[in-house]
Amino acid sequence: MRSHSMKFKPNLGVFVCPHVFKDTRPVLLVVHEDGEWQCLCGQGDHLDDGHLVGMGHLVNRDPSIDDLYDLPEGWEAERESLSHNWLRCKSEFDG
Repeated sequence: MRSHSMKFKPNLGVFVCPHVFKDTRPVLLVVHEDGEWQCLCGQGDHLDDGHLVGMGHLVNRDPSIDDLYDLPEGWEAERESLSHNWLRCKSEFDG
C-alpha cells in the first residue's frame, strides 16, 4: 500500500533488467526515451531479457524513483547507490 500520493501512474509500464525484476540490485539508472521508461541496475552484465512491470511496484520498493516523474523525454537519471541523489542529464542515446 502506498504511503504517499504517487506522481507516476502506478500502472505505467516500465522495462526493467532481470536484476531489478528479481530485486537483487537497486534501480540506479532511469531512462525516458521514445515515450518509454526503463529502470535499470546500471550494470551492463545482463542479456536482453528485460521485463515489463508497473511503475507502482518500483515506487513502492524505492519511493525516490517517484521524484523522477518529470524527467523529460530523451533524458536519464543516474545515481551511484541508494544513498546518493539522482543526477539528471540528457541521454547519450538520444539521437
